[in-house]
Amino acid sequence: MDLTGYRLVFADDFDGTSLDLDKWDYRHTGPENCGFNAPSQVRVENGNLILRCSYRTDGEFGEGWYGADLHLRERYLRGYFEIRAICSDPYPTGFWSAFWLQARGPYTPSISRGGPGGAEIDIIESGRGRDRTPTYPGSPGVDANIHVTGMRHPPYTFAGHGTEHPYPIRVDIPDCFTAYHTYALEWTEEVYRFFVDGRMVSETSWGDGVSEVDEEVCISMCIPGNAPADKTQMSEFFVDYLRIYQKD
Repeated sequence: MDLTGYRLVFADDFDGTSLDLDKWDYRHTGPENCGFNAPSQVRVENGNLILRCSYRTDGEFGEGWYGADLHLRERYLRGYFEIRAICSDPYPTGFWSAFWLQARGPYTPSISRGGPGGAEIDIIESGRGRDRTPTYPGSPGVDANIHVTGMRHPPYTFAGHGTEHPYPIRVDIPDCFTAYHTYALEWTEEVYRFFVDGRMVSETSWGDGVSEVDEEVCISMCIPGNAPADKTQMSEFFVDYLRIYQKD
C-alpha cells in the first residue's frame, strides 16, 4: 500500500493498562444473539487490546456466553484503516473476530440507497471457510464483505438475511489464528480496496455506489446465534494497533 498523500489522523498502540475511553466506547452492551456483550471481556495488556469470548457463571447480565463490541467515539469519512492483529479461531465456539465500519442506516433501503447513503463494510471477519462442521472445520482465513440495502437491481439476496451483499472476499491465511498480520481497507470516493499484509487482495465498487457518509470504526468479538455446547471453550482476539490515515 502506497500511503503517499495520506496523513495519520488516529493511532492507538494499546501501550497502557486499560482502554482509553476518551477514544473508545462500548457498543451494544447487554443481550446479543445467544449471549451478551460486556466491558469485562475487554482488557489491555502487553501492548495489545484483547477481546475475549468465554462462558461465565458470574457475568454482569447473568450466566451465559460473553463477547465484546467496541467502537471509536469519532466517525470517519473515507481513508485507510489498518489493524495488526491475531484473529480468534471461530471453531468450535462459533465466536468470530471482526474489524469493520458501520454507517447509521445500511439496513434501511431509503437511507442506504444501495450504498451511497451508507454501508456495513466488513474489513475482516475471521473464519474457516464455508464448512464449519465439527468433522471438517475448514481452512483458517478471513472474509471481507459489504452490506447495503435499497439497490436498484440487487444481484445477491439470501433467505433470512436482510441485506444485499456480494459473496465474501476470502483470503486463506494458515497462521492467522496464531500470528500477527495487518488487515486494511482503503475507502476512496470511487472504490473500496482490501489489503492483507500490505498486499491488495480485492478492489470493488460493489453496490449502487461507494458510501458517501461518515461511519463508525468497530472492533468486535462477535456472538453467534446458536450457543456452543462446550462451556469450557474460550477464544481471544489480539489487536496490536489501529491506525487511520486520511487525505487532506
